[in-house]
Amino acid sequence: MAVTRKNRYKRVKIPASVVLAFMDKNHDFLPTVENYGDYTTKEEIYRVRVTLWHEKKRLDLYKALVKEHNIPSITEATLEELVAATTQKKYRERASPPFTANKLCGATLHGNDKKFYISEKTKAGTCMWIQK
Repeated sequence: MAVTRKNRYKRVKIPASVVLAFMDKNHDFLPTVENYGDYTTKEEIYRVRVTLWHEKKRLDLYKALVKEHNIPSITEATLEELVAATTQKKYRERASPPFTANKLCGATLHGNDKKFYISEKTKAGTCMWIQK
């Protein structure tokens, strides 16, 4: 498809759940504890969106992963909250994913130990990560 004036600046809306799926697979895009001053949470999310925007195949791959791993659709504010929380020591050093399980109930994500975890509801009504 030739680039014309009409299709050159076509806007692509990348959902927050797709950004979360990408960050789950690529932990390098999560803000680190040591260098947290380098990028803000919003800048990290923007970097992921730019990365996904440049390659349509990659965007399509992560859209399929969202469906495959049952990642719920989340708001932009929830995404920022989840990513900001990953800088805390308790989320960085545990084996399960660096995101809180309550916001992602039913989702399957990679843990910090590279194994799959499912966010399942407990008897108390909260969710917790259980190794698959």
